[in-house]
Amino acid sequence: MATTITALELFEILVGMNGAFILQNPHGSMELRGTDFYLRHTNDWITLYHRAAKSPESRSHFHLKWRTLQWVRVDEAEGQTPQLSFFMTPEPVDEPVLIWYFPSFYDWAHHKAEIPDNIALFEGFVERYGKTLQLVEPTP
Repeated sequence: MATTITALELFEILVGMNGAFILQNPHGSMELRGTDFYLRHTNDWITLYHRAAKSPESRSHFHLKWRTLQWVRVDEAEGQTPQLSFFMTPEPVDEPVLIWYFPSFYDWAHHKAEIPDNIALFEGFVERYGKTLQLVEPTP
């Protein structure tokens, strides 16, 4: 059974975890990563901005029509950092439109040494929210 959560609640959690957002379509992808993001939202849009920017629009940022997202799944592969895959359908049927990578499990500068704090962050997320999430409308 999927955990129900609003997109806004989930994005607040993810921004605080300092992972990487990857927006993709059949033509390409865009990656946004950093540890200094903050979130703004309207009835239709979520926007991630860098705190260190002189003005919100002066650095790369991310606009997302959050109401288009319906389903989120944790995807894991051996030897890779897990990701959240976001879908526009109530069940995953096509490729995800958005991916969020958890903070890296590996320190690549030290021969892929594991980073226990990041692994624990992932395990805590899965314990709290599970591996499938259904995005629901906020309560008025």
